[in-house]
Amino acid sequence: MPAYKTESQKVYESIKAAILTGEFAPGDRLPQRRLADQFDTTTITVREALRALESEGLVVIEPKWGAMVEEITLENIFGRYVVREALEGMAARLAADHITPSVREELLAKARHLDRELIRDDLSPVEKANIHHELHERIAELTECPELQSLLNKINLHTIIMSNAYHIDWHTYDEDWHQYLIKAIISGDPDLAERTMRMHVQRGYEMENKALQTHGPRTDEEAPPVSRALGSASSD
Repeated sequence: MPAYKTESQKVYESIKAAILTGEFAPGDRLPQRRLADQFDTTTITVREALRALESEGLVVIEPKWGAMVEEITLENIFGRYVVREALEGMAARLAADHITPSVREELLAKARHLDRELIRDDLSPVEKANIHHELHERIAELTECPELQSLLNKINLHTIIMSNAYHIDWHTYDEDWHQYLIKAIISGDPDLAERTMRMHVQRGYEMENKALQTHGPRTDEEAPPVSRALGSASSD
């Protein structure tokens, strides 16, 4: 039997989906009255949904100005990746301790599929972002740590938004990028798994910076270098 959802939950899911697919882009204003009309509900319900999205870091609510989709800047990409590197590194370490023959084959198949799909020109950014998220989500599930899974899911939602908002050129990276990562995890060596994942995340940071600087709004902001924090733990 399907779980009961309140009107606020339904509106929350609809707005969240619109943000993740790029229908509501970073920086877009989210007027309560317009959203209430769009989703055939009340402004009170919309307000509750926006507050839930604010708690996930997807929406910013400013007094007197209202709500807007969280903007993407070089600085907040950096902050997100500092956290992501630590969390993904731990996820890879824990996942390496939960590898079975069936999991090994599953992860390799997912990685091969992902590496093929990411360089397809006929696949939309939304589709690429979703299958990329699925692999990292599966790695997190193998940790058997719900708290870590929840934190990673929240962090990686922003990567989906970034992928949909600005063109990420996957052709510039190794064609077996994710297979290399998965082979380290399924080796069963926690140190190798964490080290490889940290390197993987660092490359992701560089990729998002390049996409924002190339396709995002013009700014004088400079990207914080990877050496400022990212990679410091993995290079010890």
